[in-house]
Amino acid sequence: MYPATPHGAALRGARVPHTPVLPRLRAALRRRWREAQRAAAMNVSTGTVKRGRA
Repeated sequence: MYPATPHGAALRGARVPHTPVLPRLRAALRRRWREAQRAAAMNVSTGTVKRGRA
């Protein structure tokens, strides 16, 4: 059986990689910026352009 841990507490030795906050924030900002650039290039409002290839 697995030892009981409170919600959100990591098990010792668990293989969940902890991503630092700054790179995640930077990636999210870059994604938003790229989406805004694509929307502007296509003359549509932001939020209507799909990310990736669709």
